[in-house]
Amino acid sequence: MRASGRTDALPHLFSAKGPLIVVSRRLPVSSCHLSAILLVVSLSLFLPSFPAWASGYPLPFDPFLSAESFGCKHLLVPGAELLPHEPVIDAQVLPGWKEVPMKGGKNRTIESLVIKGSVIVHKKGKDGKATGSPMILIPAGGLVYDATPFETHLPVGDPGVIFGKKAILVKKEVQAETCRNFSVLAGRSFDVGDSVITYLMPGPKKGPAVLWRTLDGVSIRPHALDEYPAGQVPEKTSTRIFGVYTHAGQIAEYAAFTAPMMVGETWKVDGKTRKVAANAEWFPHFRMVPISCPIGHHIGLMVYNDAPILLDTAHDMKLYDGYLTIRVKSINERGGVAVFTLNGRPYTGHHGIDSLIGKGRAIAGILNTMKTLKSLGGG
Repeated sequence: MRASGRTDALPHLFSAKGPLIVVSRRLPVSSCHLSAILLVVSLSLFLPSFPAWASGYPLPFDPFLSAESFGCKHLLVPGAELLPHEPVIDAQVLPGWKEVPMKGGKNRTIESLVIKGSVIVHKKGKDGKATGSPMILIPAGGLVYDATPFETHLPVGDPGVIFGKKAILVKKEVQAETCRNFSVLAGRSFDVGDSVITYLMPGPKKGPAVLWRTLDGVSIRPHALDEYPAGQVPEKTSTRIFGVYTHAGQIAEYAAFTAPMMVGETWKVDGKTRKVAANAEWFPHFRMVPISCPIGHHIGLMVYNDAPILLDTAHDMKLYDGYLTIRVKSINERGGVAVFTLNGRPYTGHHGIDSLIGKGRAIAGILNTMKTLKSLGGG
C-alpha cells in the first residue's frame, strides 16, 4: 500500500490494512534521553479512505525537547535526534537499489535505508486489553531513505541517484542559521540548520564539546568549544558550525550557535528538472531534506516519513512507488524478535525492525555516533 491522503500539521498513521487501535510496549530509548520511557498509546483509525487524525498521538521520542529554552525557527525533522536501537546492520545495498559512479570514477552515490524507533505494538479491544497479533510501529521520522556520496561530497554537475533514477545536481541554495541565547543539558541534543548537535560534558578531552551530525546521521569527531565573554562573538571561524558559550557545566548557556541549512536544490531527474525546497513533499507522507556539511557542501539527500507507519504480518507495505517493500513475517513478542524482509532480503530484528542498510556516509555516521556516545558513557 502506498501512503495517500492529505498532509497537514497533524500527524497521521498509515497501515497496510483497515481500522486499528494500538497500544505499545516499553520502547527503546535513544542516547539523548535521560531516562527510560514507558509509552502507552491509544489511537483509533478511520476507514482507509479517510485521513487518520492523531493530533494527540505521543511518539516514542519528543522532537521538541531539543533544548530547554530554544527560540530558533529552524527546520524540524521528526526523529532527527533518535538513534537506532540494536539495529540490524547490513553493508549490502538493498536488492534493486543502486550505487552510481560519480565523475572520474573515484567516488559514488549510494542508496541506503535507516529504520529507527520501531517498536512492537498491539491492537486494543473494547475492554482496554491487548488483543490479536502483535504488529510493528515505525514513528514519524523513523524510516529514512538516503542517497549519500560514499566519500567527500556531491558537487554541482555531478551525477547521483534518487530512487533508482539518474539524478544530476544542478543548483543548491545554502544559508546559515544562527540560534541565540539558549541553554541545553549535558547529554541532550538540539537542532540547528541541517544538523543535530549533542552537548557533551565532559567531552573526549574532559572539557565541554559537541558532537555534530546531520539530520540523516552523517557525523564527525566531537568539537571542543572555546568560551568567549558575552558580546565578543568571533566574526570568522574555520567551520560554519560553531558555538559560543558563556557558561558550561551540566547546563551550557549559549550566546550563539551557527550551522548551515540547505534550503533548496535543483535536480535533473531522468532528464526532467525538479526544484525542491527543504522539507517539501516527495511522495504523499514523505518529505525530502537536502543535507549540507559544515562548510556548505551537498553530502546527502534524505526522504523521511512524516506519519507513523504500522506493519502487520499479513500484508506487505510498498513505499516509494514500490521501490521499497517491507514484509514482517513473524513477531515473537515474548522474545522481542521480529523476522522481516526488505525487498525480499531476510533479516531478524530485536525489539523491532531497526536497521542500517547500505554503506553510505549516513550509515557510517550513525555507527560512529553510537560508538562515540557509548565510549563517553552516553549510549
